[in-house]
Amino acid sequence: LSLRRVDSLGQTLRRRQKIQRKKYSVPRPNYLWHCDGHHKLIWWGIVIHGFIDGYCRTV
Repeated sequence: LSLRRVDSLGQTLRRRQKIQRKKYSVPRPNYLWHCDGHHKLIWWGIVIHGFIDGYCRTV
């Protein structure tokens, strides 16, 4: 069963919520890095990791 059929009201309420992002500042490049992993292809032995510099937000 799809979530839309089982809990359509809950799904609608979740989609309306805006993501609250916190503002922050760092003093210089390479001071803070963010890491994220993508494990959807782990069945085939592939895991993708991405790193983003928190100062200028480049990959």
